[in-house]
Amino acid sequence: MLEFSNWQGYKVSFDSETFHICSPWQIKNSPVFGPDSDYTTLAISLLNLINSKNIELDSICIDESKVDVEVLKVATGIKELSKEGHWNLVCHDTASLSISKSNSIDVIWPTDLMDFDSEKYEQINAAWERETSIENVSQGAYISSQQYTESLNSRLNLLAQFDDKTIWPPRQLNDEGSVIDNPKIRLSSTCQIESWTKLSAAGAPSEFSIRAPILDGISTVYVSFEEGTYGVFLLTDDQYIQPVIGMTGEIVVRRIYSQEGQIRYGTKVQLN
Repeated sequence: MLEFSNWQGYKVSFDSETFHICSPWQIKNSPVFGPDSDYTTLAISLLNLINSKNIELDSICIDESKVDVEVLKVATGIKELSKEGHWNLVCHDTASLSISKSNSIDVIWPTDLMDFDSEKYEQINAAWERETSIENVSQGAYISSQQYTESLNSRLNLLAQFDDKTIWPPRQLNDEGSVIDNPKIRLSSTCQIESWTKLSAAGAPSEFSIRAPILDGISTVYVSFEEGTYGVFLLTDDQYIQPVIGMTGEIVVRRIYSQEGQIRYGTKVQLN
């Protein structure tokens, strides 16, 4: 039996030829996704784990029907995809996936998963379906698909600029109106909580209006990085911990919202 450990809010296990990742939530002993996770976020976290161990995947075959490949490429830097890769990324029917050299992968998940309220789970899924519907028009800030795609690399990879000081998120002009160079500094994935707030369902931005009542509001944190800059992030939706000033967190990739029928991915803070 493989032993699972915690990684970026998920459960992971691995041996020399197979890596597994699983949602920490379950209903009736079967893993289910948390409110802001899906196969794409699982795949990104598992590839981050593999990268952290300096293991290079020469080529990988991915189930593109369940994973947003373009987001995966941007978030992990993976380039070699093929229909018959040396490694296979397999999405299981449960909220879990594996990356393995084997074509035959046993579905494995840990025994210490947390129970997810089935009614709330159905409400969250229905909210995402409604939000992702092309008929849904967000009343919040409009971000076109082009704007979203152009800024995806700097946001998912925490790429910052330097202009006498570290600047994130990147911008075109400095305080004096001069053009700033392209982002070249990659911020660390760990941060420290400097302040936080929780917006009620009624006070949350309108792009979250469908899910906010189910989540009992939206929490944000103001964090500092060791590189000397600061940022505001949402907290992951499935971590029911009240932030404390001075607490550390980790930047992870999760679903943020949906617009124009497209799931928009971004970075959130997972508290340590």
